[in-house]
Amino acid sequence: MMAKTALIDQYGSYLGVKQGRFVLKVRGETKWEKAPVEIDSIVITCEGVSISAAALMLAAKFGIDVVFFRHTNPVARLLHYRYGTLMKTWSLQLKHYESDTLSLAKKFLEGKIHNQRLVLLEYSRRLRSAGRDSGFIENKAAELANRLSELAGASDLAGLLQVEGHAAKSYWQAVSTLLPEDLGFHHRYTRSNPPDGPLDPFNKALNIGYALLRKEVWRAVFLAGLNPYLGFLHRPRGGRPALVLDLMEEFRPISVDRPLIGLARTDKKIFAELEDEGAAFRDLWAYLLKYMHESKPPHIELIASQARKLVLHLQGVNPYTPFKSRW
Repeated sequence: MMAKTALIDQYGSYLGVKQGRFVLKVRGETKWEKAPVEIDSIVITCEGVSISAAALMLAAKFGIDVVFFRHTNPVARLLHYRYGTLMKTWSLQLKHYESDTLSLAKKFLEGKIHNQRLVLLEYSRRLRSAGRDSGFIENKAAELANRLSELAGASDLAGLLQVEGHAAKSYWQAVSTLLPEDLGFHHRYTRSNPPDGPLDPFNKALNIGYALLRKEVWRAVFLAGLNPYLGFLHRPRGGRPALVLDLMEEFRPISVDRPLIGLARTDKKIFAELEDEGAAFRDLWAYLLKYMHESKPPHIELIASQARKLVLHLQGVNPYTPFKSRW
């Protein structure tokens, strides 16, 4: 158990209910029993897991998030029957999608690039304090400041994505110099630009972290009553939760990149063990989940707040403002 999340990732696991409590068994052996109030999320990450109808109904009754992953790729989640009554918010979302896309897309990227820059400035300060050269990191942070200026002048979505691409290049070049050389990180790889060979451990860790972040943002979007598939920066496409990806952008640098950079600099052993994708996966997930919950203020609360801010924007109450980390 981690925070209030139950991560079920062992083949042969069975989640059932006994006297109103969740019971997890693995190949017949009871691993834990928990009352519904002790859990806010159940995350299942492998296919060899069974879950009873009683467990699903108990989770729905108490509003417990049940999410299915195939490793780091989200597959499905439990959706309460009454969620479809939130058509008013969805209608407002569609209206803004038709008239307000560029403005909101800029806000999401403004938050992301600002927070990327803050991560670099934090490490440039640490390098100076240690008497080491911070010039390269500071130059890359300055490039990100220029990208923020360019962002304000972008006139269409293609222009925004071009600015984001230039910012990402500067950011990941800087990050690569902060990591131990033997991790082999030189570039951030994604589905659209996969590596020629095996993926390096830090990129694997980023994928795990972003999967966790996606789950938390997805949950915040549902709780706020928003339609997760109608985004602004990320264009709607079948099967892609575009709005979830939009709201993730502001938190990638501070909720995932920053703690992973710190972990790589102090205890890189876990990254080397990611080849196994078993215990190391669980340890990394637990580390990031704890970081998100125990930061001050907790990132989980900040994510939920941004989703609520977007609803207020759609309702015309307050303009949306991106989350910008101070440090």
